[in-house]
Amino acid sequence: MFNNPIGSEKADRLVGLLPLGPESRTLDAGCGTGEFLLRVVARHGGCGIGIDQDSKCIEAARQAAAERALASRCEFHAVDANEFEAARGAFDAGICIGSTHAFGAGDAAYPNTIARLQHWVRPGGCVLLGEGYWKQEPAPEYLQLLGEPVGIYRDHAANIAFAEQRGLIPLYAAVSSDDEWDHFEWTHLLKIRREAEAEPENQALAARLARSRVWRDGYLRWGRSTMGFGLYLFRMPG
Repeated sequence: MFNNPIGSEKADRLVGLLPLGPESRTLDAGCGTGEFLLRVVARHGGCGIGIDQDSKCIEAARQAAAERALASRCEFHAVDANEFEAARGAFDAGICIGSTHAFGAGDAAYPNTIARLQHWVRPGGCVLLGEGYWKQEPAPEYLQLLGEPVGIYRDHAANIAFAEQRGLIPLYAAVSSDDEWDHFEWTHLLKIRREAEAEPENQALAARLARSRVWRDGYLRWGRSTMGFGLYLFRMPG
């Protein structure tokens, strides 16, 4: 449902905390299949725009919007986040959950995302970010498995402090539980296994399954105790 380790109950809690109303405009950058944005618009009214580079995700988002009678209030566009254009302060809320890499590689991703959403969200509006963090110092072997750019550069407290230093006002934070992480990782691995077993002669799928086993072992040995995922709700000043 979500391409990050967040459960449905936690997602709905965050949606309910957004200070939005029937005239609100919401942007979801890196929206994936649009699930979070659709929940926002269904709960609060208003309208939403979702952007993502993956055209298949955007097509799925449009279909989901139509099935839930939200197509007239939710637009989805297959576009690079860095090429998306909107006026300063055009939105009441800006969302980027697990997709800060859309705004830059490595350590530039988080600050770039904050800067772009600050441009697009009006004074007094809200910004909701989902970002990875370290629960503890990562083992060198785990960093080698992740490769470069690693995508995680701070702990939970530092993610909040970093945004606050750039002018955002912290309102609420939550983290993914072990259960949410397990569900995210194992459902992804299960999908790969089913695809590979359905086409045993497909060498590309066989190679993908082999890589997934390496990732699984790394998750169990290091990732589960080392990598966290935080959800951070901020308010724009003004």
